[in-house]
Amino acid sequence: MFQVKLNPSLADAWLCLGNCIWKKGDLSSAKNCFTLALSKGPNKRILCQLSMLERRMAQGKAFLPVSETTLCCSQLFLGTENEAELVEESIQHAKEAITLDVKDGNSWYNLGNACLTSFFVTGAWDHSKLQQSSKAYQNAEKDDRMKSNPDLYFNCATVNKYLENYERALSGFEAAALKDPGLNATEEVQKIVNLLDKLENMLRGHARSKRLASLSSSLAAVNLNSSYKRATIDLLLDGLNKAVAVVGKVLFFIKHDNLAPLYYLLCDSNQICFILSVYGIHSDTVRLAV
Repeated sequence: MFQVKLNPSLADAWLCLGNCIWKKGDLSSAKNCFTLALSKGPNKRILCQLSMLERRMAQGKAFLPVSETTLCCSQLFLGTENEAELVEESIQHAKEAITLDVKDGNSWYNLGNACLTSFFVTGAWDHSKLQQSSKAYQNAEKDDRMKSNPDLYFNCATVNKYLENYERALSGFEAAALKDPGLNATEEVQKIVNLLDKLENMLRGHARSKRLASLSSSLAAVNLNSSYKRATIDLLLDGLNKAVAVVGKVLFFIKHDNLAPLYYLLCDSNQICFILSVYGIHSDTVRLAV
């Protein structure tokens, strides 16, 4: 505060004051300080700090103003409209920081965190947010100064987990664990291994079940919208299959350690079993008939 009074035009003084106020839990006042600091001229450090603060405001977390820790996604939350707007502001300020120095790994890391937060705040369904986050983290890794940051590897692995790029997720969590054993990265590795083992066992256990013929016999009678082409799972192509519908019978809901996505074991009309991942739904939206 003393520095600000002596020289109100000193941007770094406003930045320090904002960080101090943030530590006390007054996020709105901290944001005002960062905004005043930016009024003195563009500054990538201040933009990144403001971006991080806006994410904290959206998540309702008051502390950790200096460095952003790993984004914990074990408890998913759907943000309000105001919270979603705050995260969009966070993304915009992160992008502004990058325009000031496109080679700065911390700015790219900050953008990756902003896009990942946006994925969860907006309902955990928009995979384009994950893809944007992944690209930002990849750019961050090009900066040698970021290679010692375990949170970068952890958060990038989290993105790959939700994109179901499990091999990349495993290598990322393992790298994070080596750089910081205090993270729960080893636990995340075990969760993925357990999940993949469970999915594989479910598929193997029911691929030749005698019940499949009777369970799938009614699928041909299901009426589809005329704008959709009926297909079986083996006819789908990689990527988006527009105007194609697979009619399946739910066999099991598969429990696992994370809240999202939901996994179901299904079979199609050709008695081919497959796993369906379901993202971005509210609690109790999916109901299974007994």
